[in-house]
Amino acid sequence: MRPIFTARLAVLLTSVAPLTLPVLAIAQTAQPQASPSIDDIVVTARRSEESIQSTPVSVTAFNADMLREANIATTADLMMKTPGVYLSGSGGRENSVFQIRGQSKALSGSNAPAVVSYFADVPAPTFGSGVATYDMASVQVLKGPQGTLFGRNTTGGAVLYYPAAPEYVLGGYVEAGYGRYDRKQLEGALSIPIVDNKLAVRVAGRYEKRDGYTKNIGLGGDLDDVNSRAFRVSVLAEPVEGFKNLTIFDWYRNNYTGDAVLLTSLFDNPSLIDLLGLRSAMQDALAAQQARGPRVIDSDVSPAINRTRRWGITNRTDIDLGDSGVSFTNIFGYRKTYVNYNINTDGVPLLITTGNPAAGLPAGLPLTLLNAGAVNNVEQYTNEVQVKGSALDDRVDWLVGGFYLKSQPYGPTGSGNSIAQVVLPPFLPPENYGTFQYNFYTEKSKALFGNVNIKLDEIAQGLRFNAGLRYTWDKEIACTATDNTTQGTVRPNECVSTNPILIGATTNTAKSDAPTWTVGFDWQVTSDLFTYVSTRRGYRTGGINTPTFGGRLAPYQSFGPERVTDLELGVRSDWTLGDVRVRLNLSGFVGYYDGVQIALSGLLTQPGCVAGDPVFGEAPYSPDGDCSADNDPQSGTMLANAGKSRVAGLDFDGRIAFSDRLTFTFGGNLLDTKTRELTAPAPIAAYLTTQEIPFDLVAKATFTLGAQYRIPLGAMGDLNASADYYHSSKLSFVDTALPAYGLANIRLDWRNVGGRPVDVGVYMSNVFNKTYQAIGAVSGAGLGFNTAIFGPPRQYGLTLRYRLGE
Repeated sequence: MRPIFTARLAVLLTSVAPLTLPVLAIAQTAQPQASPSIDDIVVTARRSEESIQSTPVSVTAFNADMLREANIATTADLMMKTPGVYLSGSGGRENSVFQIRGQSKALSGSNAPAVVSYFADVPAPTFGSGVATYDMASVQVLKGPQGTLFGRNTTGGAVLYYPAAPEYVLGGYVEAGYGRYDRKQLEGALSIPIVDNKLAVRVAGRYEKRDGYTKNIGLGGDLDDVNSRAFRVSVLAEPVEGFKNLTIFDWYRNNYTGDAVLLTSLFDNPSLIDLLGLRSAMQDALAAQQARGPRVIDSDVSPAINRTRRWGITNRTDIDLGDSGVSFTNIFGYRKTYVNYNINTDGVPLLITTGNPAAGLPAGLPLTLLNAGAVNNVEQYTNEVQVKGSALDDRVDWLVGGFYLKSQPYGPTGSGNSIAQVVLPPFLPPENYGTFQYNFYTEKSKALFGNVNIKLDEIAQGLRFNAGLRYTWDKEIACTATDNTTQGTVRPNECVSTNPILIGATTNTAKSDAPTWTVGFDWQVTSDLFTYVSTRRGYRTGGINTPTFGGRLAPYQSFGPERVTDLELGVRSDWTLGDVRVRLNLSGFVGYYDGVQIALSGLLTQPGCVAGDPVFGEAPYSPDGDCSADNDPQSGTMLANAGKSRVAGLDFDGRIAFSDRLTFTFGGNLLDTKTRELTAPAPIAAYLTTQEIPFDLVAKATFTLGAQYRIPLGAMGDLNASADYYHSSKLSFVDTALPAYGLANIRLDWRNVGGRPVDVGVYMSNVFNKTYQAIGAVSGAGLGFNTAIFGPPRQYGLTLRYRLGE
């Protein structure tokens, strides 16, 4: 089936389904009756609690039991149960890059994320935003543009993490686990009532340590290990009726060796590896890697590190203003993040060049091709205010609010690389040595928003009209500079033009603002059938390229916002066929994107450049015309508004419960992406090397299948067996694609062992030990090679949980 036909079929199905499914639901009784609940999850996608089956948003949600049964412990694990999303990393697992409906943060450069993750309703920082999913009440994945009800503007979606709240009864759990590669895990939580129905505290924590599953025969230790710990303290206070305050302190640390990067292929076209006389060496390195297999690498990085620390404070206050029916909510958040990594991004050891006389490079020199690192010290403040209520005898529900965000560096922040660093005496010019590029970004965002929900029962019972409007003002200030001396020790207040350590220290500012909106109808046709149609405008702020450009690149120092207008139709349905309970949910969508932010690469001064020359002073010899590498775009990459696109597709999920014991689940996403227009101004058109807009980290088709079987053991407890399968078609990544793959996971839980509050679990992930490329590291025809990070091999282990207070 062709993708474009599939997208059109999605719209047809969601249009016809409301007309056909009521027959199945109504045929069984004259009066609509709710089907037996099948995991009736409560979600807060619209900032009020409602059943997932009555929510006019494409959402996938998991409660605490579902997270444990699916063995979800990290953000990347969540992806395996949520078709149509990519929730992993770029260049490393801690550098989270989320993709939903074809939208993600650019793989290089500084632009706003298209998908934002939230912890307890507070948006996470852009860099290092993964969340440890221990002691969670629920996780919700919202698809499509967001922002008229809460938080930041997004064009792709949002991921909401809700930790378990304190309770007024003593209870909790302790869980220990052991698994392959000497994996040791300890996790626990305890709710402590201090004053009955007035004050309670919940303390939770997790420790995990595991050996690396990738052997390193080069410099440094084995890779793909784990060494993390986290804890959380939550305080719930309800001193008087109508007043509720929840304060959460959370802390996380992961100090591990790093992620193994493997060389996967070479491009045939002339590229950087030819300029450096490394093609022969790269061919040998690729052959050696393929002979070793994906679990053995040869790295030239020492020390290889990946360190993440983050902590935050969340304070939420809810006040019920009495008989007026009006309530007030304030959500304050503070996040402080530190990320530092050093990684072998080229996937090869030290190489010996065959030389290049044109570049002044003699044969026989050992070269470090492309290693990279980054330091990120950022703190973020957010505050959100919401006031909501009802009017006209509860026929109209309304909400108004405001949002504020400030993100700023508090220490050295930027990235470095060692492109073609000569290990012996320098034969290349200094600008080709390892450099560190400081990117001190200060970001501010302000927004006002409002939403109404109007009941139209006089037209049709259960019909509602929804409308929301938001206006956002964004500002970004960036001080950027190059450092060839200290390699990453300069602090934000030292980023000044008079600093002798820095090259080209300058400050630039970018502003953007825009309205966004949502309009739609939803209809609770029967208690078992819900359908909706909505259209939304989404917005992603513009930003600043680095460092400060000169010459013909100066007009492109900043780039503008990206906008999307989408249409979504959906149906949620439950019905019974005899004794079989069935759930089927469908959402068809199409989005039109304007001002698409495109990453252009290869903007580097080349050997032989002559300023002012009509040939050797133009692209590709010089991106700006001055033949100086000091003000070239960082890593040769810049962002520009250069296109229009369309993304259409279908989300579906459901389950078939043959009995209380046996249930099958399924879900999938079909995606069709199209370039409507791709143009660039003349000064940068030469670097637009493709005829299609790149949709990085996008798979055209993903789906999941699952089976659960429960065996009651009477006084001895219950046995629960589950199996899951995930498939992804090939995943686009810059100038290449990561191959398609499929994974199978199984788990067996014995709950209430011997009638006691004890659970024993046995699990195995990647049952068939598939080798697959999970994360793209480096790709580019201009560089001449591709590298990737492979997913974990087969893992298995045992968990033991004791539930307290039962």
